[in-house]
This record gives sequence, C-alpha cells and structure tokens, in this order.
Amino acid sequence: MSMILFACVVRVRDGLPLSASTDFNFNQDFLECRKRLKVLSSILAQYPSRGTAKGRDLSIHFLSSGDIACMAICSSNYSTIMAFCFLEELQWEFAASYDTTSIGLASRPYAFLEFGL
Repeated sequence: MSMILFACVVRVRDGLPLSASTDFNFNQDFLECRKRLKVLSSILAQYPSRGTAKGRDLSIHFLSSGDIACMAICSSNYSTIMAFCFLEELQWEFAASYDTTSIGLASRPYAFLEFGL
C-alpha cells in the first residue's frame, strides 16, 4: 500500500525536531529509515531546498524553506508529486502557526508537538 508513514518538522540549522506525527509502525525497515531521517535532518543546511533519499521500500522526502524543513517517510511507490504537495501544505500551515522567533528559540525536541500532524 502506498502511503505517507511518518512526517516531521525540523529546524534547518541544527535538525531539532519541532513536531512529528505519532502514528508510525515499528518494523525494522521503518526504524532504519527513521535513523537515516534523523541523520539527514542534522545536515539539511548542506542540501538543496527539496530532495528525496530513495530506499528499496521506503523513501524520505524533504522540503526546506527559511528556518524549517518538513520531512516525510513514504512507501517507495508513493507518488513523489503527492509527497511534495503534502510537504508544501504542511510547511505552509506550520509557518502560519509559528513565527521565526519562536522557532529560533525552541530549545527542546518536539517543542511544537501540539501542532497536529
């Protein structure tokens, strides 16, 4: 089944996770992909504003703008276009809800968990 399995919003400068979805599975492939996402989030400033890290069964899509980046783990057969549409909407909603000062001052992971992904 093609779908988005996990989504998160991170701060670009240091990869601090600001908000994330809570419905995810715990199979080994997914857990390995989450580890790759965490590493990627810490070095996003070195990459273009959008990209995809493809795996065999799962892919990581990311979209960054300004202080935040939205990331998603999707099944590899999920439409890249749909993944980026989702990430654009997520980024727009998050940016509309929180100002850059709040994002810059966040000091703990998931400081904006009340933002329902």
